[in-house]
Amino acid sequence: MNKKPLISIITVVYNADKYLEQTIKSVINQDYNNIEYIIIDGGSTDGTMSVIKEYEESISYWVSEKDNGIYDAMNKGIDIASGKWINFMNAGDSFYNNKVLSEVFKNDLSGIKIVYGDRQVIFQNNTRKKVKAESLNLIWKGKPMCHQSCFVDAIYHKQNKFTLKYNICDDFKFIYDAYQKGVSFKYINLVVANYLAGGSSGDSILRTIVQDWMIVDKSFKVNIYYIWKMCQISMQEFIKYIAQYNAPSEQRNRFQNSLSSIIEKLKEMR
Repeated sequence: MNKKPLISIITVVYNADKYLEQTIKSVINQDYNNIEYIIIDGGSTDGTMSVIKEYEESISYWVSEKDNGIYDAMNKGIDIASGKWINFMNAGDSFYNNKVLSEVFKNDLSGIKIVYGDRQVIFQNNTRKKVKAESLNLIWKGKPMCHQSCFVDAIYHKQNKFTLKYNICDDFKFIYDAYQKGVSFKYINLVVANYLAGGSSGDSILRTIVQDWMIVDKSFKVNIYYIWKMCQISMQEFIKYIAQYNAPSEQRNRFQNSLSSIIEKLKEMR
């Protein structure tokens, strides 16, 4: 009998055919031999289905259908998973190397609900930066680790799925709620995942900050921190605008929308 716990790896994908193959390979090439691999596709219209079918024999389960966003798709994966642990390795991201699962699950994880490690961020120009997970004591500042570097006890995850309330930060809400409940975490000093960084606009960064702020418990220190963060991002956008004052109206509108977003969210959270 295989005494290694079954690990359910879930990949959520939508129209990401040029990224999916590297994600699949990073999962199926692990030297850990007890993996359940699940792919949840949101009804892609590009070549994603061709990639899935090419590797179909290595995939335990896949489905392609419309969903209500990434966290709805992730919840579908949770429902299907039959492993002891669940990890989300979405299209474009990958395990750091082929020994990650073996390195994580050689540890004693008795009584632990969430295991996490570090990440390597891959930028659009292909530069790479290893990033340590933050202390859980600083969780009020935002998610201390990326979900690609987390393994969650499957029973706990099935009982505590994503709420679908936050379209960007619902994974942070899951982690934050677990921390507030006193759930047992274990940090492993290991780079677990490669995280593909996107070209986020100032507006999308602001929306992330605002959602993080809505999730955490409020205090004077917390409120000042998030106001400062939003002002910082808006100032960066302003500097970009000044540097390109002859930019098209789209650039000007983005800056104006960023400022409007801050004002409206401050009104909502008074």
